[in-house]
Amino acid sequence: MPVIRDRISKRGLLMALAMAVPASAADWKKAETRHFVIYSDGSTSQLEDYAIQLEKFDALLRLVFGRPASEQPTRLRIYLLRSMGQVEDLRGRNIAGFYSPRVEGSYAVSNREANDRGLRTLFHEYAHHFMFNNFGIPAPAWFVEGFAEYVSTTEFKSNGEWIFGYPQKDRAYSVNNGQKIPIEALLTTDVSEIRDGGAFYGWSWALTHMLYSDPKKRGDQIQAYLREINSGTENLEAARRHFGDLAELESNLRRYVRGSMGYSKSDLTLAYAQDIRITDLSSYEGELVELTLERIARYEPEATRDKLRSLAERGEGTAESWYQLAEIEFALNHKEEAGYDFSAAEAAVDRALALDGNHVRANLLKGRLLLEPFDHGDDPDPANWAAAREYIGKANRLDPADPLALYDFANSYLREGASHPQMTDALKMAFSLAPEAAEVRFAYATQLAREGRYDDAIFLLKVLANNPHGDRGAKAVIEALTKARDSGGVASIRFEPSEEEDESTGDE
Repeated sequence: MPVIRDRISKRGLLMALAMAVPASAADWKKAETRHFVIYSDGSTSQLEDYAIQLEKFDALLRLVFGRPASEQPTRLRIYLLRSMGQVEDLRGRNIAGFYSPRVEGSYAVSNREANDRGLRTLFHEYAHHFMFNNFGIPAPAWFVEGFAEYVSTTEFKSNGEWIFGYPQKDRAYSVNNGQKIPIEALLTTDVSEIRDGGAFYGWSWALTHMLYSDPKKRGDQIQAYLREINSGTENLEAARRHFGDLAELESNLRRYVRGSMGYSKSDLTLAYAQDIRITDLSSYEGELVELTLERIARYEPEATRDKLRSLAERGEGTAESWYQLAEIEFALNHKEEAGYDFSAAEAAVDRALALDGNHVRANLLKGRLLLEPFDHGDDPDPANWAAAREYIGKANRLDPADPLALYDFANSYLREGASHPQMTDALKMAFSLAPEAAEVRFAYATQLAREGRYDDAIFLLKVLANNPHGDRGAKAVIEALTKARDSGGVASIRFEPSEEEDESTGDE
């Protein structure tokens, strides 16, 4: 298996040692594969093993569910932390890992504890990403989580064997000792509406496992059930048509969890993307990885800002470190109590662009900052629209496959209430690159609604409406679009993410 190792030069090592770097700075490494960019401060062999396991997992999901590999996949960033405790410290709650779908770059965080729970958590989180990117139809909450739990127990043996659908011991305990959720409630609610969240995960897993494992092959009817509810059939009616009498289904499910569950095992050679490139990061780069993760995931951003400022102001400050500082300054001051004062963010992003005028994300942030006065300023300069689009257009030319550049281009016209002939195509491409991102989905749905394509817009938003961790207002928007469609009127919608909203689909 070709594994390429990059090491920093002797001169670079001496410089890194000479800098005032905290003695406890972690030894971070980066692994790049076809589908993933993985950061870890563990051993090289462990990182390589995780990279191989993830690529095998992607290949097996594609094999089992008949999903072809993309020629140019958007790689998912993954951060592997030492323990579940570190993940908990990052989020401030009891959590083993989480997945955060975002237009600026989706990512997952997990732990690498030796009990394999870290790998199982990582498989669960990647299953969410895989579903978003490969299953074209929205799914109800029970199947979103049930699917992720069902596939998360996959094992790859050193002799080439793989095991799929192995029973989840933790979830089996939940269903046998936790809340008994009626089948109708399980099919129609989400985790936030269930008193016992663990029971929701458990029963969702059990139902998914039973349907895929049943000798009558009721699992083959899951896709038909999903297609029907997305064509307008009420959830329970579609379930009755494809899964049979619901009382009998519930009885079978209760009996199923008390019995012996089967699983699949095979020694079939699994073809997967084997090229792995592992890079040892410098101390400075490692610190920046840690602080970037803190910026996008930590619940205490003020402390992270101070650390990023200190890092950027060091002698070896890079365009990336100044950009990360600019992003967190923008986020912290993008609120009413802060007065929408973006001077610190502007100063930092200008430093980033001075060091690297071709930094894609710094150009995009500069463009967004030029548009903020139209939302929060007293006397915005109309010339800012064109100036902002110059930066956004440059970013798009630098990286035509960056979904954020495409989104920012179209969104600038949505914010202005204007139109551009390439808006729909830009959002369509951004959506194809990041279908998991709520912002892109809402923007694309907004544009389709403006064109009178209400059914297409509603279909896009159903994925969010069924999100087990909150619908982001999608249900209300769907209702407005439905009324506009039926009445022949016009619906105006706009996605306004809350500053406090947790975008991750974290699993406790």
